Amino acid sequence: MNIEKFWRQLKIRRRLPLGPICLEFSFLRRTKLRSGSYYKSDTDLEFINQTNNIAHSKLAVIVGVGPGFGYALAYRLAQESFQIILISRNISKLDSLIADITQQGKSASAYACDVTMEVSVNALFKKIVEHHGTPDLVVYGLQSFGPGNSINVEVPAFENSWRHNCLGAFLVSHVAAKAMLLQTRGTIILVGSTSSMVGRSTHLNLAVGKFGQRALAQVLSRELRPKGIHVCHVMIDADIREETDEHRDSPYADANDIVESIVFLHKQPKTAWTSELDLRPWNEEFWEHC
Repeated sequence: MNIEKFWRQLKIRRRLPLGPICLEFSFLRRTKLRSGSYYKSDTDLEFINQTNNIAHSKLAVIVGVGPGFGYALAYRLAQESFQIILISRNISKLDSLIADITQQGKSASAYACDVTMEVSVNALFKKIVEHHGTPDLVVYGLQSFGPGNSINVEVPAFENSWRHNCLGAFLVSHVAAKAMLLQTRGTIILVGSTSSMVGRSTHLNLAVGKFGQRALAQVLSRELRPKGIHVCHVMIDADIREETDEHRDSPYADANDIVESIVFLHKQPKTAWTSELDLRPWNEEFWEHC
């Protein structure tokens, strides 16, 4: 048996009977959390905290931050005088973003966390509330996808994608909503994609998680709306243009334009809340993005 085949066998979930109980286990690669150049340790969480002694009345938490949408959203919310909390497994990549925001006289912090683990998410939000206060806005933009035909998809890959696209969204929304309920206000936005609506060929892993995320948003919206919490599912039906993209005429969405809709949703009056929104450029076909 070669190493690759042996590793695939180790990732299969197994059950070991122990009298009246049983132990379920599988072997997975350890999620590496990487700190940034500014960080300082605080219990099991590492964070960058670059504040400028400015009075901030609003707090935004962005989960899943990368070039494109995540960066654009952080810059845009900083312009709105939000205190920004960035969540990523590797916050060393956020050093330049943190520096840019703080040089503008704004406030930004970054925490390293695996949001697919309940204990980690609970500890994370406890730390956020203690250090920064209750979030006014939480945006879950994390996405994980491994393409493959359904009959060839392995269970560990399927589960990993579901954990990032759906379970993580639940864990973050669950703990964020509990904190917001004490203030009877707040906005939770879950970011979906074309696969939230269409189960495309070779996209099983992504579609199952995104379908689940959409269902989560609908249930949360119905349950939390009467209690003052605005929940919205935003589907981006296009690729998001990055600085390296050269084909300007291709149907790409501009991250700077997308984040305007996020700000708009958070500012909506209670008498006219949006629960679901789909966004695409003018030259993209409806739900046919691949």
